[in-house]
Amino acid sequence: MSTVNVTIGVDPREQRGSQIAASFNLRRRGDDWLVPSQSGKGTYRVRLGEPHPTCSCPDHQLRRVKCKHIRAVEISLRREERPDGTTVVTKTTRVTYKQDWPAYNKAQTHETERFAELLHGLCRGIVQPPQAKGRPRLLLSDVVFGATFKVYSTVSGRRATSDLKAWQAKGYLARAPHYNSVFGYLDNPALTPIL
Repeated sequence: MSTVNVTIGVDPREQRGSQIAASFNLRRRGDDWLVPSQSGKGTYRVRLGEPHPTCSCPDHQLRRVKCKHIRAVEISLRREERPDGTTVVTKTTRVTYKQDWPAYNKAQTHETERFAELLHGLCRGIVQPPQAKGRPRLLLSDVVFGATFKVYSTVSGRRATSDLKAWQAKGYLARAPHYNSVFGYLDNPALTPIL
């Protein structure tokens, strides 16, 4: 897949055309090009005829300007005129790769376990500040693990509690922090550099 470089000051239709050329497979049918809509709903018919290219999209039909679909086709087909009069046409194609389904399935079914294992390794290096007096504080490593896992899991703090208890049983936490404690520590500006 090719990379799209966006330059400040470039026409927005040119930028969107670059995105379409890099992201979608443009198909040729006779003299026309079928260009997928960026919204995923349908295709537009582009013809690069002389003197002016045409497109079936509303932007081109209404304004009669080079729309993003025309520009996508032009970007996909770069023509190089040589001094001897010959033309070299270079077509940008989208590279696709075969999906390794067994590896993909294995990664997906073990993702949370692997994430927790890596997170535990990162949190293990967090230095606990000394405490002179007061109630014993939670370990910062446990709080950071709990907060990060809660965000990763995309569930509420209450729902993440059962997962944190499971990670405690597995040895990744000394003590699973209560969700209110996690939220309280997240409000502490001293934790920002660690996070």
